[in-house]
Amino acid sequence: MSSENPKKRVLSGWPVAVALGLVTLLIIGMLGLDVHFSQQEASKTTDIIENAQHSIILLNEIRSHARQFATTDSERESTHSAAVIAAASRSYDPMASYQGEREEWNHLQDLLRQLLASPRGREQSASLVEEIDRSIDKLVAINTGAGVGNLKAIRAAHRQALWSDVLVGGIALAIVVLISVWLLRVLTRQRRLIVERVQFLREKNSELEAFAGRAAHDLRSPMNPIRGYTDLILESPGLPEDVAGMVLRIRRAVDRMANVVDNMLALSVSGRPPSGLSSSALVIEKTIEEMGPELRGVDLVTKFRAGRVACAEGVLSQILRNLIGNAIKFRAPSRPLRITVETCDVGPMVEIAVEDNGVGIDPESARHAFEPFYRGPIDRELPGHGLGLAIVDRTTRALGGTCELSSVLDHSTRIVVRLPKA
Repeated sequence: MSSENPKKRVLSGWPVAVALGLVTLLIIGMLGLDVHFSQQEASKTTDIIENAQHSIILLNEIRSHARQFATTDSERESTHSAAVIAAASRSYDPMASYQGEREEWNHLQDLLRQLLASPRGREQSASLVEEIDRSIDKLVAINTGAGVGNLKAIRAAHRQALWSDVLVGGIALAIVVLISVWLLRVLTRQRRLIVERVQFLREKNSELEAFAGRAAHDLRSPMNPIRGYTDLILESPGLPEDVAGMVLRIRRAVDRMANVVDNMLALSVSGRPPSGLSSSALVIEKTIEEMGPELRGVDLVTKFRAGRVACAEGVLSQILRNLIGNAIKFRAPSRPLRITVETCDVGPMVEIAVEDNGVGIDPESARHAFEPFYRGPIDRELPGHGLGLAIVDRTTRALGGTCELSSVLDHSTRIVVRLPKA
């Protein structure tokens, strides 16, 4: 790993500014020579060319807003489009002076008046927009032809400045090449530094994940004898009631600790999920069947419209368990729980959505929902450790997918997981 100070590799700005300034001055000199040699001819044709170019811009603006007026359902947008069309028409009208342009412009005006006065029915509007397009194409062709014809005069004047342009352009090109080579070398060094830093961060992340896995594994070992001894004590005959209560509390604490350790283990390996393929529908059905006792009294709706996904069955099952388990945990006490699990194909991805009608999440908590150990105000009132959604998000991203959450407080929560297709 390089120990070079990254500040020494930062690209200095002043040489670039000086070099680009020289190039700019050379280009300005080229333009000055062009203006000097072509002033007489350019002065005669500039107004005509500007007129044609401005006319084409106005016509394209009219075309764009006519389409928007015909397709939008927003009153505000349609009013704005009508105002833009009217303003562009007023600007264009005095410039309609080329041969055949005035007649076509009057025809276009009639079409625009019909469009603005129509009830914007789709078929009628589409027909008018097509006629408007054809009329504008004719007007654009007229203005383009006029502009092209006058370009010949400018080209004749510019031939006098050809050799001077070649000379100055060659000097500018040489400077640009030198700057490009220099920049390429500097950027290559910057890229090498970035690669080194990324590799360093990957190694550190791997070390942290390995440490989390070892720590979780080492913490699990002492809990097994504690759980075993509590079971033996509870089975002892004649056990006093107060002692049994304390032992039960110990057992519940051990179970909670084991759950934390399991989640830590899952989080430590979530960035490296195993590869595999699975049927989204089959995995969801199997997971729901296994969670049967937890789903008693829940109105569960499933909609399967997706095929196989590039995710191992065990990994997909873990994602679903976390999402459905969250929906169960955050159910609203005032109404029966309803959970909808839906899948569909979206381009190259399989979308799996889990939606519930639970207590919802406030906006601030929703922004931090995928952070490990984060617990919002509602979360603190319920058991848990804030790792479920963090595991889902990290696993999903490691598989090349995305995870999104949307929620309305005291109404519903919807989590959408997108994973690559098989």
